[in-house]
Amino acid sequence: MLKPYVEGYYYIALDCSSSDPLDIHPIGYNTIAFTLNPQAVFKPDSGSDYNFNLSYHGYISKYISLIPLQAFIKMIVVSFTTNGASQLFGISQPELINQIIPIEDVISGSGTLKEKLEENMSCERKAISSIERWLLEQLPKKEPSRYAQNIDYACNLIQLRYGNIRIADLCLEVNMSQTNLEDHFKQMIGISPKHYCRIIRFIAVYRFILNNSHIDWSALVHRYNFFDQAHFIHDFKTFFGYSPSKIHLANAHLAKGLTLEI
Repeated sequence: MLKPYVEGYYYIALDCSSSDPLDIHPIGYNTIAFTLNPQAVFKPDSGSDYNFNLSYHGYISKYISLIPLQAFIKMIVVSFTTNGASQLFGISQPELINQIIPIEDVISGSGTLKEKLEENMSCERKAISSIERWLLEQLPKKEPSRYAQNIDYACNLIQLRYGNIRIADLCLEVNMSQTNLEDHFKQMIGISPKHYCRIIRFIAVYRFILNNSHIDWSALVHRYNFFDQAHFIHDFKTFFGYSPSKIHLANAHLAKGLTLEI
């Protein structure tokens, strides 16, 4: 019943003993996260600590750096389908872009989930079960937006083509006017279709860099239809915080200490 909305559940263990920042970058979907640590675990590179352990993450469209406050951090992350959070919770997304905020500030009635999770902080499996039961309670009581399927289809097309699709062609494919597509896309996803195309293209590049030991950078720029290498590097750093060559060289280091279990 949750399949149209939820992509998966992840248990994540982070070794933060080196005190290196945690890099947050675009991943293409929304998440909620519950940290299995009783104290605050992160703070932004400027600003106050995050003193909440159950958070809603709006669509991330830029690089964000978090400073770890604990040597070892455990968390459960729920990843949603591209349009899942919007449809499941009925939340308008634009004002939540690049925001990591307490879930009770976004979703009414989430206090009971927070209490249940705090009771099960020592057992990740019980915590995941509590989250799943709560999500089932959130299933919409009314029909989804008449354009929800159109927006899902638009997102799928953009992903399949790695962001290389003209908006005019996208409108024809999903049978919507450009104004209608842009309005509903922004309401449900949080950003414009054009911006989403850029992010999906850079996510594809990021994955290519991580999965290939040898890279011809000029060929990569041509492969993904970038204007030139200078623009590519500048925009890549906006989304991922580092130059593509630095991420490629430091891949093993950046991945150290991260474990995922579905």
